[in-house]
Amino acid sequence: MSRVPPAPSLRRKVAVIAPKVEIVIACEGKVTEPDYFEKCIRYYGAGLVRLRVLNTTGVPVTVVRAAIAERALLQEKARRTPAHERVPFSVWAVFDRDEHNVEAAFDLAKANKIGLAFSNPCFEIWPLLHLNLGYGSQEGRHQVQRRLSTLMPGYHHQTNARVDFDLLKDNVDGAILRAAHLNSARKAEGCSNGCPSTTVGELVSRVMDNGRVNFRGNR
Repeated sequence: MSRVPPAPSLRRKVAVIAPKVEIVIACEGKVTEPDYFEKCIRYYGAGLVRLRVLNTTGVPVTVVRAAIAERALLQEKARRTPAHERVPFSVWAVFDRDEHNVEAAFDLAKANKIGLAFSNPCFEIWPLLHLNLGYGSQEGRHQVQRRLSTLMPGYHHQTNARVDFDLLKDNVDGAILRAAHLNSARKAEGCSNGCPSTTVGELVSRVMDNGRVNFRGNR
C-alpha cells in the first residue's frame, strides 16, 4: 500500500534576518539607560542591530574602562573569525555629568575609540527632548527628572525609572535635532558638553541608520 504524501504546510516560512552590526554599551545606570536602549534597538534597529549591555556600572572612568576592555576582546575575536562571518561592532560608554568629574573619562574614551552617549546633567534630558519642544534650561538632574515625570505619567526616578518608550518612539527625529541644537549652542559658548546637552542622539542615530531599510524607509 502506497503512503499518501503529507499535505504541504500552509504556514509561511519567516526569513531570519542576520544582524548587520552589533552595538555594545557600558552604562553608568542600572535601569533607565539599559531599559531604554533595549527598547530602542528592538524598535529602530528593525532586527538588523544586535545589542549587548555589559554587566558593569560605576563612575564614568570605570564605565569607559569596561568599554575599552570589551572592545579589545571583540577585536581579538574578529582577528580569529573569517572575514565573511564577522559582524561589525561599535562600543559605547553611556554616562551623565551628575556630580562627576568627567574630563578624564572623555579623554580615555577618545584615546581608545569608544563612542560616548553623554548627558548633562542626566540621561533624562534625552526623553525630555522628545516631549518638551522648547526645552533648553540650565537645571540640575533632580529638576530635569521632575520635569520628565510631569510629561510622562508613571515615570519616577526612584520608584519607576523606566521611561515610557511608546510615548517617545515617534518623536525621535525632533529630539535628535533639538539635542544637536543644544550641543551646538554649548560649543559656541566655549563649553562643549555643558548643561544642557546630550549626545545620546548620536547613538540612537547609529541604531536608526543600520535599521534604516525597515524603519525610516517604511515610515
